[in-house]
Amino acid sequence: MTTSSRQNKAAIALQWWSALKPGDRAQTGQHRAALARLRRAATPLEVMQQPEALRLIARLSHSADRVATLAGILALVDETVDQHLARAVGRSSLDSELRPALSEARFRRLLQVPPDEVMEPMRRVVRLAKGKVNVLDLSDSILYWGDRVKRRWIFDYYGVNGGIRTDTSE
Repeated sequence: MTTSSRQNKAAIALQWWSALKPGDRAQTGQHRAALARLRRAATPLEVMQQPEALRLIARLSHSADRVATLAGILALVDETVDQHLARAVGRSSLDSELRPALSEARFRRLLQVPPDEVMEPMRRVVRLAKGKVNVLDLSDSILYWGDRVKRRWIFDYYGVNGGIRTDTSE
């Protein structure tokens, strides 16, 4: 998977989310109701039953379960920000004594979650970030949840300089 293809998929997810959360524009009752249904859906299968989620699934050439999971998580996002999610809920630096919003124990458990079970734990993380999440980063992370993404999350969570090479490809 090329980086541009991954970025394009994340951008499609951002466009989808922006259409449901129009920011300064007035949000329609239909959009509010759709977001409420997506937030109440407990599983990716329940998310897939919503037309709004099916629209995202149709636009992304990716696993329907992963895209449904993403839609169920994005429904909780209120605002997109620049900071990566793991950095937002993690430590400000490796040596920081301040408690992170997401405890290290919960963070370690999150890293152990398989992709098909990431919806509820990631919803908790979005809630800890008070709904202010980098939608592009979150979308990429959910769609490609695996060792490479988890390594990036570890460095972000502990506030380690982003210049450290975490991928294994040359």
